[in-house]
Amino acid sequence: MSLANQLTMIRLVAVVPVMIALYLPFEWARPVAVLLYVAAILTDYFDGIVARRNNEVSGFGKLMDSIADKALITSLFFALVGEGSMPAWMAAIMVIREFAVTGLRMVALEAGEVIAANSWGKAKMNAQALAVFILLLGKPGAEGWQGVLSQIGWWVMLVAVVLTILSGWSYLKDTPRILSIQSKRDQRL
Repeated sequence: MSLANQLTMIRLVAVVPVMIALYLPFEWARPVAVLLYVAAILTDYFDGIVARRNNEVSGFGKLMDSIADKALITSLFFALVGEGSMPAWMAAIMVIREFAVTGLRMVALEAGEVIAANSWGKAKMNAQALAVFILLLGKPGAEGWQGVLSQIGWWVMLVAVVLTILSGWSYLKDTPRILSIQSKRDQRL
């Protein structure tokens, strides 16, 4: 397993300690969760650099990178909705998009195509990651800087929702082409 893929797998595994830290009943647990989250998000940045630099870009890496991103971000969506930092409708739109695009990727993979993240998908992921970070620093209903961060985080998450819809469309508009490829493959079987 290449170093890039190892970094991706670290991000996937990081979901568990981040979520545990969020729910520990200690004053320092939230800052620990934030630090673990930032470390996990940084692996997303570095795995791509390492893969390109070492010429280790692979279908496995492209697919697992997407899955690791989704696992980390959607887990935190649930936590943020649960604590009141994020409305459920925002999370629902983004999670539904993730299922739809992942399903499309699976169909494409069966047809012999790997659908990597495009610029819309990367913009969506960056906006989601930033919004989650800000919301983790904030506190819903709080006064002072934590309340301000909660408000800013809400607006950044709204931008992420818009980018989620646009990026979802950018992938799903290719659905007829991918289904056509899959249909031709099925007819040969």
